[in-house]
Amino acid sequence: MCFVENQQLWYENVLSYRTRISEGSLPELICFVRENIDAMDLSITGDIVFSIFERITDNDMSILGVEFIIPVDKRFKSNSRYVFKPKFKLENAVMCKYCGDILDISNEKNRLYEYVLRKNLNAVTGVYYCVKNLDGCSGVICMYIGISGNLL
Repeated sequence: MCFVENQQLWYENVLSYRTRISEGSLPELICFVRENIDAMDLSITGDIVFSIFERITDNDMSILGVEFIIPVDKRFKSNSRYVFKPKFKLENAVMCKYCGDILDISNEKNRLYEYVLRKNLNAVTGVYYCVKNLDGCSGVICMYIGISGNLL
């Protein structure tokens, strides 16, 4: 796996959406967002980004707390479900690319964290997953983790 340092993600006009879903339904929700964003009179202008801020395991099921960052073509009025953010900036990040089943991405995330530790870098964010391509459960996803400019 190849790791690239000093990367950035910048978007203007983003829709932020937080929810909890079963881990297995993540690919379906991403596809649903892509296909139905026009119901809000919006168009997606870039790659959908998500982060996992919570994982609850109950018996044989995992529930994920997920935030989606969706770049859109214009401002909109926030409501109780969707929040408008004028900018999303992730700077000085380490990035790696994953190709495969989106439900198997945890191992690659662990390799990203191992790289950060091995290089004595100081992670200041969780992992952001940038969906480059998704066909069913299989896709190409770039993973980013923000790094402090200060050395450990």
